[in-house]
Amino acid sequence: MTLPILIVDDNPDACEMASKMIQCSGDYQTETASNGPAALELVKAHPFSLAIIDYAMPGMNGVELFRRMRQIRPEMKGIFLTGFTTIDVVFPAIDAGILRVLAKPVNFDELLPVVQQCCGTAA
Repeated sequence: MTLPILIVDDNPDACEMASKMIQCSGDYQTETASNGPAALELVKAHPFSLAIIDYAMPGMNGVELFRRMRQIRPEMKGIFLTGFTTIDVVFPAIDAGILRVLAKPVNFDELLPVVQQCCGTAA
């Protein structure tokens, strides 16, 4: 069984790269969204185990998006991938329920263990 993961980033290349990195393990199925409203529609339609979210997006930042996702699916877990790892980003993210904040650019050797840990699939 593959666990569903949602990746949200306004940069299509970042979405594609993260999706490929995660899917290559064979344990996860990913969907992507390029903005908050699109992500919320996907969350309404699918019970994702995990959301991997960019912090800085037009219209709605990652903290606001994750808070709204959790209103729809309270059990959803979240990871931030961001170029902004300052206290004013990290603390609100953790307060919103984000489990980990990873600095961009992130590599597979760093991302996959975090995904496995958050999804409870770590060996």
